[in-house]
Amino acid sequence: MAGFVNGYHSCMIGNGIHDEEYGHFFEWLIAKGEFPGEGWAAKYLRDCHGDHEQAIRKYLDFAAEFAAQNRQVKER
Repeated sequence: MAGFVNGYHSCMIGNGIHDEEYGHFFEWLIAKGEFPGEGWAAKYLRDCHGDHEQAIRKYLDFAAEFAAQNRQVKER
């Protein structure tokens, strides 16, 4: 999953596309204590005892939580 996320971001940069939400999401993860210096992938694999599928779900759950919060803010 980390490879996919990093590759997607690199592709966007390479094509001159800037997604502000991408940066905001990682800032949000940092504020939650879910993006340490080692990176989210290493942390989530450790938190999930090496279960890659569970680590991916954890990442996607945070992405969904972030998206839902931002949707609520924009609707106000």
